[in-house]
Amino acid sequence: MKLATSFTGTRGMRYPSPDVARGFMLLFISLANIPFWTGMARVSAPNDAADTAWLWVRTLLIDARSYPLFAMLFGFGLATMVNRRIASGTESYLQSLPGVEAGREPTEQEEAWAREQATVDARRLVRRRGLWMILFGAVHAMLFSGDVIAAYGLTAVIFAGWLARKHWKRAAVLCAVILVASVVITCVIVSFKTSQGAASATDMHAGAGESATTLLSYVSHGVTSWAVNLSTTPISLIFPAAFLGARLADTDLIAHPERHRRLLTAVGLGGLGIGAVGGIGVAQWATGGSLSLWAVPLHQVAGLAGACGWLALLALYAGGPRPDGRLTGLRRLASNVGRRSMTAYLSQSFLFATIFLALPALTGMELHLGEARAAGIAAAVWLATVGLCAVLERGGHAGPFETLLRTAVARSERKRATAAPPTARPDDA
Repeated sequence: MKLATSFTGTRGMRYPSPDVARGFMLLFISLANIPFWTGMARVSAPNDAADTAWLWVRTLLIDARSYPLFAMLFGFGLATMVNRRIASGTESYLQSLPGVEAGREPTEQEEAWAREQATVDARRLVRRRGLWMILFGAVHAMLFSGDVIAAYGLTAVIFAGWLARKHWKRAAVLCAVILVASVVITCVIVSFKTSQGAASATDMHAGAGESATTLLSYVSHGVTSWAVNLSTTPISLIFPAAFLGARLADTDLIAHPERHRRLLTAVGLGGLGIGAVGGIGVAQWATGGSLSLWAVPLHQVAGLAGACGWLALLALYAGGPRPDGRLTGLRRLASNVGRRSMTAYLSQSFLFATIFLALPALTGMELHLGEARAAGIAAAVWLATVGLCAVLERGGHAGPFETLLRTAVARSERKRATAAPPTARPDDA
């Protein structure tokens, strides 16, 4: 039985940039997540020059930059799906009108009706997909409380209508409010913690990586932490990043980066530069310095600029669509991962849990890793997912979790009562 089901009609041309960007983004996600796992395993972390250097690199270029990049690519994918669903749905509704198959041209009222029905279908599709993603995220949280699948699913559920109807002005106002609120709330939190004497990175994160004593306590603690994190999504930068990515889907900046080399180069270098400058305060704190009140909110806001920089440079690297649709070398490997991003993301959690939780529990060994060596393990985990996706690609298989999500979304669709089409006048025949 074939589970994969298309809900956007016949697929159009697939552009390589989003897939290649997702593939490399998952490397950044792996590097950003490794501190969680070393904390859970109580890994002793010797600190040498290599560790300090890597902390600077990770803070300036990866932390708080990878997840906004993830959100932008998610928003881009949602908007692309909406555009295709509306286009195919409008055509389907028009073909259902009497006389159209015989050559009658539909009226303007009928075209408006068909597009409205297709827009409603697209909105329902996005919301249904988001609900399933929240469920997937809840299950994933039993293993990794830092799950973000549910946060992106919540974004789809809340803003399905805005995405389907392209309410970009409303989105811009909301994003501005979120940015201000995020800065204010972060300043309040940092001020409170520093007033309590938590001045170093170790103090600030104390308790964040506590190990659970039993499997049940680990799962319950993970799900509780996940629920708390999910509740803070409305004041995070996920919404602004997702809307920015969705807006890009109505341009050809990502679809055809070869047409915008100068602009994307400027955005890439400028975005990464702004992100790096904005992260200096947090990098100093992470390597043993004191924490300034402005450092964390500036680091987070600058992270959005850094994510834009990464997306621009990765789009340039991927290039535009090829005549034969084929990619080679590293682009092909990254694209394989990008088209199976959920499978790769979840596989990372399984591999990390095996390395940092299962193996020490079974063998009794203690891990002694500095930041640089831990980053090497993160890179190796990403390479393992690259190999997995290459095997799936060679066999002509989609990612199993993408297939499961697509099937769940398609099969949970329920029929709805559609508005009656406008009556065509006799002279319209």
